Amino acid sequence: MEKVLLVDDEEKLLAGLSRQLREKFDILTASSGDAAVGMLKKERNIAVIVCDMRMPGMNGIQVLKEFSKKSPATSRIILTGFASQECAVDSINQGHVFKFINKPCTMEVLAGSIQEGLEHHRLLIKEKNLLERALAGSIKLLADVVSLKDQSAAESSRRLSVWANLLLPHIPEATKGELDFSIMLAPLGRMFVPAEVLVRQSKGESLSEKDLAILTKAPEIGSNLLANIPRMETISRSILYQDKNFDGTGFPDDRTFGENIPVIARLLHLLNALLDTIGDDDLTNEHFDQLSQQDGKFDLELLELARKHLFDGGETSSEEKEIQVEVEEVPEPQEEEDTGPETEIVRTATLREGKQLATDLLNTEGSLVLAEGTILTQEQVEKIRLMYDQEKLPLRVEIIVPS
Repeated sequence: MEKVLLVDDEEKLLAGLSRQLREKFDILTASSGDAAVGMLKKERNIAVIVCDMRMPGMNGIQVLKEFSKKSPATSRIILTGFASQECAVDSINQGHVFKFINKPCTMEVLAGSIQEGLEHHRLLIKEKNLLERALAGSIKLLADVVSLKDQSAAESSRRLSVWANLLLPHIPEATKGELDFSIMLAPLGRMFVPAEVLVRQSKGESLSEKDLAILTKAPEIGSNLLANIPRMETISRSILYQDKNFDGTGFPDDRTFGENIPVIARLLHLLNALLDTIGDDDLTNEHFDQLSQQDGKFDLELLELARKHLFDGGETSSEEKEIQVEVEEVPEPQEEEDTGPETEIVRTATLREGKQLATDLLNTEGSLVLAEGTILTQEQVEKIRLMYDQEKLPLRVEIIVPS
């Protein structure tokens, strides 16, 4: 659901505005600039931000500048009682504001401006989706060309994509488009690696220092090819840093480390290592232990997130325990000749291609999305994940356990 974020250091004013606007809009509040920017890590769909100009710490222009970089589709409105030409110019040039409102203003003016901001946000999202669809076709073609040169990398990308999309709902900083495109194009630089080097690597043969140097530089080549394409900046950086260790060692040899490494790059680094570790085996808890023992290589928060959501054999989560309690409290029938297929309750975000629904899947408004018995296709899974991200589907769903 589209959210409106109100930012003001006067908490009483903030509470009053929130009360009056809550009937029309889904309102979030923040009493400081730092808190507002922090919201971007928790909330995926902030459609409009209304920010006071003068606040302790980060001022309104600084806040909107951060939103312009990290959430460009958010409509940015600045609210101030101290208007000046310099302030207006800075707001437009640095914060890329959608609208400038002088205080005091009537509630009608504020609500009307927010509604205009929502419409502007929807237009930006529509344009973004159109561009992404056009871009996706080009990227798919490019990825197919890469797979012709390096089939093993293409097969790895498909498995990485499944894992990464299972984790995506739990990584608010990443978008599905950027994640999918980064995975598809991560091997792009390998197109320029000599075929004999790729063959030696795929067979596990020893590689010379020259071979290793060529392979090490491959991400940089792929990143440079994408760097000047509009809207590919995040993908380009993610590909460049895909082999970078969390402590800053590794390629590229610069001062970037920790959370300054793009989150998609950190995820690619972790999942590629996990894929190399398991080989042809089934994923086990020990595989995650092996990676966690490699000091400084991986983002441990992402590693534990992957352990929780990719490995089914670990400790039962609190959410799963809650499900088990609910199931245990249902009295067993005294006599039942035909119990039908075995079912289980799973998190909606973890549904995969090939799973069969045991009950109708309804959206939060009670409308039918998919009927009982549907065997999910990849297209349906992607639709489910999109609706789940938009909070339009329930947290859990019942599926049939294969016999």
